Amino acid sequence: MTAAPDLAALRARLAGGDGPRFWRSLDAVADSAEFRAYLAAEFPSASRLAAAPERRGFLKLMAASFALGGLTACGGGGGRDYEVPYVNQPERIVPGTDLSYASSALFDGFGNGIQVTTRNGRPLKVEGNPEHPWSRGGTDVLAQASVLGLYDPFRSQAVQHLGRPSSWAAFRSDLQGRLPGWRQTGGEGLALLTGPVTSPSLAAQIARLRAAYPALRWYVGAGAGRDGIYEGARRAYGRPLETHPDFGRARTIVALDGDFLDLGPGQVGLSRRWIEARRAAYAEGRLLTLHAAAPTPTLTSAKADRGVVVPAGRLEALARDLLGLAADGAAPAGDDPVSRWTRDAGAALNQARGAGIVTAGLGAGPELQELVHRLNGALGNTGTTLVHTAPAAETGAGTLADLAEAMGRGAVRALIVLGANPVYEAPGALDFAARMARVPLKIHAGLYYDETGAHADWHLPAAHPLESWGDVRSLDGTVGLIQPTIAPLYNGRTLPEMLALLAGAGGGGGQEGLDLLKAQWRNAGEDDAAFQARFSEALRRGLWVDSAHPAEPVALTQSVPPSPSPAPPAGVEVLFRPDPTIWDGTHADLAWLQELPKPLTKVVWENVVAVSPRLAERAGIATGDVLRVEAEGRAVEGPAWILPGQADDTVTLSLGYGRDVPDHLARGLGYDAAPLRPPGSPWRLAGAKLTKTGERRMPVTTQHLGTMEGQDLVRVQALGAAPVGDPKGAPAPASFYPPPESQDRWVAAQWGMAIDLDACIGCNACVTACQAENNIPVVGREEVEKGRWMGWLRVDRYYAGELDAPSTHFQPVPCMHCEQAPCELGCPVEATLHDSEGLNLQVYNRCVGTRTCQSYCPYKVRRFNYLDYTGGMTPVEQQQRNPEVTVRARGVMEKCTYCIQRITAARITSAKDAHAPIPDGAVETACQGACPTRAITFGNVADPGSQVSAARRDPREYALLGHLNTRPRTTYLAGLAPAAAPAGREG
Repeated sequence: MTAAPDLAALRARLAGGDGPRFWRSLDAVADSAEFRAYLAAEFPSASRLAAAPERRGFLKLMAASFALGGLTACGGGGGRDYEVPYVNQPERIVPGTDLSYASSALFDGFGNGIQVTTRNGRPLKVEGNPEHPWSRGGTDVLAQASVLGLYDPFRSQAVQHLGRPSSWAAFRSDLQGRLPGWRQTGGEGLALLTGPVTSPSLAAQIARLRAAYPALRWYVGAGAGRDGIYEGARRAYGRPLETHPDFGRARTIVALDGDFLDLGPGQVGLSRRWIEARRAAYAEGRLLTLHAAAPTPTLTSAKADRGVVVPAGRLEALARDLLGLAADGAAPAGDDPVSRWTRDAGAALNQARGAGIVTAGLGAGPELQELVHRLNGALGNTGTTLVHTAPAAETGAGTLADLAEAMGRGAVRALIVLGANPVYEAPGALDFAARMARVPLKIHAGLYYDETGAHADWHLPAAHPLESWGDVRSLDGTVGLIQPTIAPLYNGRTLPEMLALLAGAGGGGGQEGLDLLKAQWRNAGEDDAAFQARFSEALRRGLWVDSAHPAEPVALTQSVPPSPSPAPPAGVEVLFRPDPTIWDGTHADLAWLQELPKPLTKVVWENVVAVSPRLAERAGIATGDVLRVEAEGRAVEGPAWILPGQADDTVTLSLGYGRDVPDHLARGLGYDAAPLRPPGSPWRLAGAKLTKTGERRMPVTTQHLGTMEGQDLVRVQALGAAPVGDPKGAPAPASFYPPPESQDRWVAAQWGMAIDLDACIGCNACVTACQAENNIPVVGREEVEKGRWMGWLRVDRYYAGELDAPSTHFQPVPCMHCEQAPCELGCPVEATLHDSEGLNLQVYNRCVGTRTCQSYCPYKVRRFNYLDYTGGMTPVEQQQRNPEVTVRARGVMEKCTYCIQRITAARITSAKDAHAPIPDGAVETACQGACPTRAITFGNVADPGSQVSAARRDPREYALLGHLNTRPRTTYLAGLAPAAAPAGREG
């Protein structure tokens, strides 16, 4: 919307009960005539049907989405210059049949277990590995998009020297000439910079390299490093430690700017453990209550049962108040929201002594982290609901600030950067690029020719994890194995192979990565056959069993809490947070992630400057106003986004955007927040100045697409209250529709889905998995702005309560597969119809593009191909797609199919077994399999013993827009809340 809403009027409307109970945006609360006209069009800018995006930009953004795999037929090294038919069929390869490999997905150096599905030697899809003890079958958006990263044409494809194409042979020759000098001086002036290292084999190689070059200095840099977490543990316990919550033993949780449900290395494992504990508590008639205090909304604070909005500068004082309450001190006497929340959270922790959890997130400073450790110790939680282990990441390396200081004084003569991008990620005050220019020799290796590669003398293409041999630790220390699913597409090398080159071991052989891995894990004197059997079993599982770090006993170093931080200077407080889709920018060239709506704002293709409603009201800021944030002589500019639940006088900047690499997808998108980040406090900046530039640039968002008219879209079940689900056993309302065929004769199965809203954390893993599975195209920023986003599954975000501190709810919305489907009545050519198993089918060859079905659908889940988003694909390029799913053409309607290709595969398998019934759980939809919290259940609703039938018997179960009598096969379980829960939260 173009007009700025009257925030004071909106606040009064919500407070007085005149506004909607659940709302998706400020425009929805205002309900202006302009907004109603926007929704009346159903899909905005539909009149511009023939409008097309600028051709160069369209081809650029589509490259990674529909050109995957085409370049694998191009020339490359290693004897793969042409392809020939099989003479002898490779072992285990059956044409047209999937083959899965257990491997690990990398996340900032940490690992999560995955299974990579390949077809005829080409990786197509990533699933979770249920045998992995940390991730337990779940995935996140980055793991789902990793297959797109494998085929990404923006990846580095050749060695470059001084910005010109070169070769591995030329690099090796240059390196061999330098090695004798390095050995002679012991590596004096030699610096190695990596990202976080959890790989045991890589860590061992670095140790050997440091032993060979005693003067070599090793540094670690990351845009979203965990230094504050480890430093807080060091202050509390005398050494860096990893802290693991045991939710199953907890009775209450307090999160102080916590992020255990947010995107990060721990999201998959921690969210699964949290929801299992919450479900177990609900089965016992209680609720595992989450109290959250946060300065800016997160997925963790969004799921809180008792939440409060607190400025980041006040969190330490809040932790001290809780520490005082744990020592039987006086409770805060004020009647402000923070005092009330502190009393409630403190009482809950005291009642659950030894069975509580207090946690802080990545953005919390070491001071707050230390206070949290001391609070858990005072409550008796340490060692019961919280265990500590050695860090999964290697410690003892220098920081980016240390490296910048060494380069500034001329102490670095050769800099080797492996898998990091410090020129982009380093805080602006370090002036990293200028200091790096003073280094005589600069070598960079990475997946992309990025900002650091452009400043290096040598750039080396790295192999993708799906092309590599290696190992990696998960957050709990479990060692997962990485195995290649395809030969390197662009002649890249793994980081262990590059370290072998530096050590003078030659490097580059086809099996060297495997040889290095085996050498790490072979026991001294172990028989070849015994090791090979042990190694093969580990590869089959994707991990080394029982390799997690053991729990370590801990003791607080002192009983006196740290002194309070000094009062912040005047001005706004700036918070820096990783982007919830592209993280720190490492994945910025992946179009799937760029077009993935961010969970809380639904913004795509850029980042925004998030401000609170009160700050916006006071400063006259409207969404889309370009704001300038200044501090210490540096500034960034970006479009404003008024974010409910944001602390007053607080601005949140997202990392990962503002990239400046020619001919890359991410170039020119958003702003770069790194120049403002303080080196000593990378997540928070106090005393910044905020001004309006006078310009406007509206962010593109999907939050209004698919807006449904109706009531009770989201339901919340308060503990002990009457069931809010639909009455069970009530007669179905009369209908003018004829009964579907499936009710007239016996069929093998009736498919349905149940979605637990209490378990959904809004992470979007299901959305990305659906895109990967079903060949859903990327359309680009301009097309999304016109309302042409193509996702089959969307996750609606709703607010409830007051404007400044609302509660937040997530609701995944796929096709409902209605038994009385309005779309089927509306289609003039019967392109959409019902089958005997209850599926609402879409016959692409029949569709003539009238879009009548789209207008008849009350759930707004149908997508129309306004343009030929997948045109021009050669037969080789088409091989990257899921061959079981049709690639749609222009003028065709599409939607969720319940992954009918997987149902068909299960039916074929049952036919081989004398047409035995398909067992429950044999069919798992892509969204269901990706969900880390198992919020989605799918199966045969005609089988009373199936999991989906059990979910349908839950008193919380209800049909979305059920009053329309569409009888959807997809139903929901209401979210849970404490007894007499408030509509919003404290603000």
